[in-house]
Amino acid sequence: MDASRVLDHTALPDTLERGAIGRRDRSLVALRRGKYSRPRIARHSDRDVAFDATVRAAAVRAGRRVQPFAVDAEDLRRKVREHRVPLEVCFVVDNSYSLHADRLVETVKGLVFRLLEDATTRGDRVSIVAFKSGVPEATVALRPTRSLVLAAECLRLVPLSGRTPLAGALELAGRILRQELHKRPNARPLIVCVSDFLPNVPLHRSGDPLSDVLAQGRRLRRARVACVVVDATPPGHGAGSCGPALAEVAGGVHIPIADVSPDVLLDVVGRAA
Repeated sequence: MDASRVLDHTALPDTLERGAIGRRDRSLVALRRGKYSRPRIARHSDRDVAFDATVRAAAVRAGRRVQPFAVDAEDLRRKVREHRVPLEVCFVVDNSYSLHADRLVETVKGLVFRLLEDATTRGDRVSIVAFKSGVPEATVALRPTRSLVLAAECLRLVPLSGRTPLAGALELAGRILRQELHKRPNARPLIVCVSDFLPNVPLHRSGDPLSDVLAQGRRLRRARVACVVVDATPPGHGAGSCGPALAEVAGGVHIPIADVSPDVLLDVVGRAA
């Protein structure tokens, strides 16, 4: 599986200026490094002046006057630069008995491992959210790390769970990414959710599991968290999967696990990032 094809292809340009240089996805950076892309009006603290745009702004303000013109503070423009930034990837891994019964758990773990391998070798940080064994709750199976050894061992030890608290897992994944982005505002957040998308545990006692999952999808979209939905719905249960609906409300990408090939999955993840 060529993991880089999933994580490298960007669907939409990143409009936020991020704080550091990485090796993964192209984004705007708030540093004096990278390719000069376009100018913006300068702020008081800016030092990376775009001289060409500044002179043009002063000339436009001067109009058709023949005498020399002066550059004022209102004419100052700064450079907007582009460079590659790392990803902050949270994998939501379905470890429920329904996948185990259809012998899909190992397939899911294999796909996630290949993505983990690619991400950690490129300087991205990864985390894993799974379902608790014996308790219908989501849990952080792996805190954000760059270590493939830790990630692989964690993935191997993820136990089976009897329920599918998918909404809770998405909420927890979003919380992890928010916390990490406070520490690393340069990274682009991404959730890769591999599940059968048959939720049966609501966020609250009186809630609806499906409605809660879709609400979390909308929340991720508002937070500008990219989302890839890898649908591992067992044969014969496709009509009950909320995978396509989740991808739609989250503004993400939906791909059935039956269509996953060594190239396709990694290309899709990169497209959503």
